[in-house]
Amino acid sequence: NVELMSQLGISMRRLVWEADWDAKIEAIANCTEENMAACEEAITLRGTTILADLIKDSVQSYTTDVALVASADLAFVRTMSERRYITKLRRTKDKLNSSDALGSGGEVPIARGTLAAIGGLTGSKATGQILAKEESPVSSSAQAVSTIKEVIGNRPKLLGAVLDMLISEYATTGGGIGRIQTLSNSQKREEVLKGDRAAVSILGGATNLSCSLAADIILSFGQLPRSYEVIGIMARILDTSVNAGFISDDAFVQVQGCLRTIFRPEQLEQTGSEKCISEPEKPQNAAKVKTPKIKLSTKQTKTNASIFPDTPADDSDYEKKLLQRVLKTAIASMRENDPQSLFLNPVTDAIAPGYSTVIKTPMCIRTMEEKMMSTKYTKIEEFKEDTFLMFANCVKYNTGPSGQWFRNEAGRQKKLWKETIFPDAKAKLKADMTKRKKALAQAKAAESGEVSGSKKRKPPPPLAFAPVEKGEKGNSTASAVIAPKEGKDDAAIIHLRAKNVNPLPAWSYKRRRKDVDFPSMQCLASMLLADPFVMRVIMDKIERILRIDVIKEKGIPSGHPLLPSLIQVLNIAQLSMQICALKGKHLSVPDAGIENILLEGNERSLPYDSLRKFVPLFGKMLLDADLDKRMAAGGDLHDVALQALISRPEIEAKEWEGATLLHGLLVVVEGALVHLLQPGNSNELALRDQFPRFVSALDRISGGNMLNERPFLASLAQTLLRYKSKLPHSTRDLVTNCMISWLKMGGKASPKMTICSSLHESFMNLLNEWSSLGNLVLPRDLFLSLAEQAVAAAGGVDLGKTSKAFVKLWTRDDESFSSVKNQYLRMLSTTPDAKAAQWQEKMGICEMDTSTSKTND
Repeated sequence: NVELMSQLGISMRRLVWEADWDAKIEAIANCTEENMAACEEAITLRGTTILADLIKDSVQSYTTDVALVASADLAFVRTMSERRYITKLRRTKDKLNSSDALGSGGEVPIARGTLAAIGGLTGSKATGQILAKEESPVSSSAQAVSTIKEVIGNRPKLLGAVLDMLISEYATTGGGIGRIQTLSNSQKREEVLKGDRAAVSILGGATNLSCSLAADIILSFGQLPRSYEVIGIMARILDTSVNAGFISDDAFVQVQGCLRTIFRPEQLEQTGSEKCISEPEKPQNAAKVKTPKIKLSTKQTKTNASIFPDTPADDSDYEKKLLQRVLKTAIASMRENDPQSLFLNPVTDAIAPGYSTVIKTPMCIRTMEEKMMSTKYTKIEEFKEDTFLMFANCVKYNTGPSGQWFRNEAGRQKKLWKETIFPDAKAKLKADMTKRKKALAQAKAAESGEVSGSKKRKPPPPLAFAPVEKGEKGNSTASAVIAPKEGKDDAAIIHLRAKNVNPLPAWSYKRRRKDVDFPSMQCLASMLLADPFVMRVIMDKIERILRIDVIKEKGIPSGHPLLPSLIQVLNIAQLSMQICALKGKHLSVPDAGIENILLEGNERSLPYDSLRKFVPLFGKMLLDADLDKRMAAGGDLHDVALQALISRPEIEAKEWEGATLLHGLLVVVEGALVHLLQPGNSNELALRDQFPRFVSALDRISGGNMLNERPFLASLAQTLLRYKSKLPHSTRDLVTNCMISWLKMGGKASPKMTICSSLHESFMNLLNEWSSLGNLVLPRDLFLSLAEQAVAAAGGVDLGKTSKAFVKLWTRDDESFSSVKNQYLRMLSTTPDAKAAQWQEKMGICEMDTSTSKTND
C-alpha cells in the first residue's frame, strides 16, 4: 500500500483520505447504541483514520506552542495596545509559498505514523512539518496551520472532517478540563454534560486553543463552501476584532446576526412563520410569574425590504460567484489543453533570458486562476482579455526559427480556446444567469400574490435575519429583514449597525442524528466565541460598559442597549463544550435576561437573575470600592471619614446567595479584581477594604472552588508582577492569604485534585517570581513558610502535619503533579541546602528525590 500510494499525486491521495473518512462515518451510521462510543472515538484525533494520523501532530504543535499558550492564558489585559501585542502570534502569517511547501512532485512534506505511510506521505523531504525557509523562520503554530492547510487542500469534505475532529477534541480538553489528568476522557465528557463549574471553566485559556485553530483553518481555507458562508463571515469579523484589540459595537451586532442565522431552528426556516420553539411548563406559582412564549417572526414589515437579505439589488455578488464557477471549469480545460504546462506558471528571466525586458505585462494560467479565486474578474470579457494577452506574449517573445514551435503551440491552444472553451463558458454563464433571474422573479411574484393558485417558492437560505425594527408605536417585529443599501454587494449581516442590536430569542431544541450538519455549524459558532482571544475582547467590552456606561452614568444594566446581548453571548460561549460534546444534536440558546422567561425543566431564569439582581449588585460593589478609595488616606473623603461622619460600607456576603450557578458573572468579577489591582487604580490602604469585597463575592459565586481558574490566576500574577520591587507588603499578604484559603476550600475536590490544580501551581509560580525580585519583596523564610502552608492547605491537613497525598504524588513522579512539583523544585534549587533539607524533612519528602532534581536544575 505504501508503494502504491507513493506513486499517486496529492489530489489522488486526498481522495483516498476522504474515502477512508467516509468509511468510518458509514460505520457510525450502522453502529448500535452499545458500540456508539467506540465508533465515535474512531473519528477523533485519537481515532484510526488516516486523516487523524496526518494532522494530530500539527494540532499538538499548535496547542502546545509556548508563546501561544502564554498569550492565551492571559484573559484580562490592561490596555488595547498590550492586547494587540500579545495577540500577534495568534494570526502569524506563514511565509511559505506553495512550491516550497509541496516540494518536488507536489507531495506534502509531512510524515507521521503507520497510517500516514499508508496515506502516501513519506519521501525524501519528510521532516514532520512543512519545511520553512531559513531566512523566513515561522512559529510552530504557523507551521501547524500550514501543514493542515496543505493536507486539506481545497477539498470541502476534508475541511469538514478536520473541523469535526477539532470539535471532538475541544469537547474533552477545553474549559480547563484538559489540565485535569486525574479524569479519563469519558469522565471528562460526563463533567462537561453536567455543566459542573468545578471541572469546566468558562475561561479555558490555552485549553481552548483548539477553537483558535478551527478559526485559523476556516480563515486560511480560501473560498468556503456555501454551507460555511455565515461561519466564514463570523470568523472574519472576530478575527478583525482580535487583531484590533477590541470589538466595536457594529462588529458585535454583526456577530449577533451570524448567531441568529446559525442557531435558528430548522422548523422556522421551513415554515417561515411564528412558532413556539419550546413550550415551557407552567410553574406552581404561575399566577405570579409571567412566562411569555418564545417566538420568532419572519413576517415582512411594510417597508420595501427584500425577501432575500443575501441578494443585493443588482445581484452583482451572485453574478460574481456564478462567473467564478464558470471560469473555474474553463481554466481546468485550459490546463488539460496545455500538456507541457507551457502557459501554466509565470515566466522568469532565469527560464527565458530577457523576458521581463520584452514582456511588460506577463500573464499565465496560474495568475488567471488566482484572480478567479479572489473574484477579481467581474465580467467574462476581462478573462478573455487576459487569455489573449497570454497568447500574444508568447508570440511576441518567441521570434525567429527557434520560436516556431512555441508560436505553433500558442496558435493551437488559442484556436481551441476560441472555438470550444470560451463559447462553452459564455453559454453556461448566460444560462445560469437566466435561470437565476427567472427564479427570483417567480419567488417575488409568489410573495406579492401575483401568481394565483401557485405555491410560494422557498427563498434562498438567508445569510442573516436582520434585527428588530421599532414600529411607530414602539412595537417590535422580530427578524424584520433590512434591505441592503443600494450599491452594496455585501450580505445583510455586514450592514448591521449598533442601533440594530437585538438579543437572540431563547431557543432549546433537539435534532435527530441524521439532521445534524457535518460538521455542526452551531458547534463551530460556539467554538469561535470560546476562542480565548475572542473571549478576551468580549470580557474587556463588558467590563468597560459596566465601569463607564453603567456606573459612571448611573444607568441600569438591563437598560443598556448592548450589555444584555453581550452577557447572552458570554453564556453561549459557556455552553459551547456541551454543544460540542453532543455534536449539535441538542442546542440551547440562553435568554438575554431582559424578561423572566422559563425554558422547559427550569425552575428559575438564570440570565434574568444575573442581569436584574446580581449585575446591579456587582455595580454596587464597584461603587463601594470607589468609596473605600476616597475614604482612605489621600482620598477626598478621608477627613470626613476620620470625623466618623460617614462609615465604610459593610461586606454583605449574604447578598450573593444564589449566584453559584452564574458562571458568566464569575469572570466579570474576576476581571474587575484584576483591574482593581493594576498599579495606579487603587492604593495600599484602600485595597485593605476593597480586596475582601471582591474575594467574598468570588467565594460565593464560585462555591468555594477556584482550582480551575488558570486564565484569571495568570492575569492576576502578571498584574502583581508589574509592581516589581515596589509591591506593598500588605497587598502581598492579602493575595497570599486569599490563595491559601482557596486551596483550603477546594470545593468538593479530592486532595489529589487540589494538589495538582492550576491554583496550586499558579500560587507557587507567583512566590517563585516574587522571590526572584529579592528579599525586599519576599524573604526566603517567609517563602518557605508560605510553601508549607500551601502543602497543608492543598493536602487537607493541619499546619505542621505531613500530607500523605502530597508525599505519595511526589515520590511516584505522577505526571499530573509534574508542573506543581517543578515549582517546588525551583524553590528548593534557590534555597540554601540546610534550609532546603529542613523544609523537605517537615514535608516528609525523601532527600534523594529532590537533590537529584536540584543538581540537574
